[in-house]
Amino acid sequence: MLPQIATNFNDGASTSVRVRTVQRTVINIGSRSRSPTRVPLLTARYNALLLSWARQHYHWTADDCKHVAWSDESRFELYRTDARVRVWR
Repeated sequence: MLPQIATNFNDGASTSVRVRTVQRTVINIGSRSRSPTRVPLLTARYNALLLSWARQHYHWTADDCKHVAWSDESRFELYRTDARVRVWR
């Protein structure tokens, strides 16, 4: 998106700007680069199911938890490039 802004500006202007100048200006006005949300937010039904599960398992010990495969949905990369899309907000 930032290269496109720089290109659009450079097309009609007598001076040219670099992409880094556009990025620095966007950051200075308060925008930040973020990953777009790709999953829906929790619904009321799903929140109720989570609460129900937590109430059913409140008595679990640390030993009980060791027998469950927990996931925090972390991303792991084998190579440096992950081709993530970034949006400015």
